[in-house]
Amino acid sequence: MKSKIRNAAWYTALTLVTVVILALLLTMVGPARLLYEDPPRRGSTDPAQIIRLISPTKDVLTIGRRADVVPQNAVLEDNLAATITRTPAGAGMHKSTWVLTSEETSPTPVLLNGSAPADGAALKDQDVLTVGGVELTFTAGRRGLLGALDWWESGKVSHLFASPQVISEAFPVLLAAYPISLVAVFVSFLLAIPGGLALAFMKMAKSRWFRFPATAYVDFVRGTPIFLQILLVFFGLPLMPPWQLLVQTFPSINDAGLFGVSNSMWLRAFVVLAFNSAAYMAEIFRAGIQSISKGQMEAARSLGMSTAAAMAYIIIPQTVRRILPTMMSEFILLFKDTSLFAAVGLMEIVMRAREVASTTLNVSAYLLAAVFYLVITVPLGRIVQQMENHLAASEGGGSATFEKSTEDNIHKVTKMKQGLAEPTTDGM
Repeated sequence: MKSKIRNAAWYTALTLVTVVILALLLTMVGPARLLYEDPPRRGSTDPAQIIRLISPTKDVLTIGRRADVVPQNAVLEDNLAATITRTPAGAGMHKSTWVLTSEETSPTPVLLNGSAPADGAALKDQDVLTVGGVELTFTAGRRGLLGALDWWESGKVSHLFASPQVISEAFPVLLAAYPISLVAVFVSFLLAIPGGLALAFMKMAKSRWFRFPATAYVDFVRGTPIFLQILLVFFGLPLMPPWQLLVQTFPSINDAGLFGVSNSMWLRAFVVLAFNSAAYMAEIFRAGIQSISKGQMEAARSLGMSTAAAMAYIIIPQTVRRILPTMMSEFILLFKDTSLFAAVGLMEIVMRAREVASTTLNVSAYLLAAVFYLVITVPLGRIVQQMENHLAASEGGGSATFEKSTEDNIHKVTKMKQGLAEPTTDGM
């Protein structure tokens, strides 16, 4: 009963907090803004739409060169062209107005709505201020969720790391690069599975001619950073005669392939990821095979099955079931390793995020890239956890899952000890 009261109080408090936050968001008024156009950004022919939020803590705003607002297209003789001031200074947004307090000389006069402004003219919503030939539209603070976004955008730290405007611009760019990372990891992982299984058999072979090469390969790959392996493959492989002969035989390797990435780039990405993952998969397969009781192989052999048949029909199926969670974890690690291809020019997520960050001078695109990775890694991580719990329970190593209150779980465990609960039969 106490747990129910406690849960009810918790949900009530959570509901009240949610209602208050929503009410604040829906009634919030954001800071004023100046909207204007600048020259096209790199890689674009359309003028850049600039939105300058006026910080709620700022009372004076200058427009011109070496000023707070710098229109690139403005024709100015002096560094300063116009100044607007909050009146009265220090007052809140609801208790103040912005007025044009000073003007400086420029080849084109400062205009307000197309005409010369009166001394101390107050700016109203949708007024157009012309400075150096550039039109800047003044807008009052937006209300509701849009105003809340403007508040967030006006903060220095929040704008630098999580700007909604930059994220919205970067989203289609990173979304176009998302399939490149997915194709790289899926194809490489599928190639690594048979490679890892072959290496596992070689490491378990009785002949040293199989064991030593496989052990040396696994030790080298597992003992060196994958970033170093990427550099070796991407910049060393094209210099090797076999690769050059391959390119001469099949010139289409250098042509653009899937998603505009060259076939040569795809091939090298598959090679480095598959060969790296195969070394880790070899240890996973070897440990899984050796975890199966030797008596099962002996029983299969006594029934007349060959070693290969016993391995294919008896040992490997049980091994796959046991190592599946570990294989999924290896897939997650391999997917995150695709980000390292940004250093060699593969246009995957991080590479595109870096381009956006360098263009906007804002790191919000990196945060968006992290979200794209989390969309895959977090659900897969939960699946791995469930698979591990299921495997542990099916092999007698499971434990009670504490999902409810302490009292409820104590009662549940007591019933299990007394034999009142149903035994777990998952996977049996």
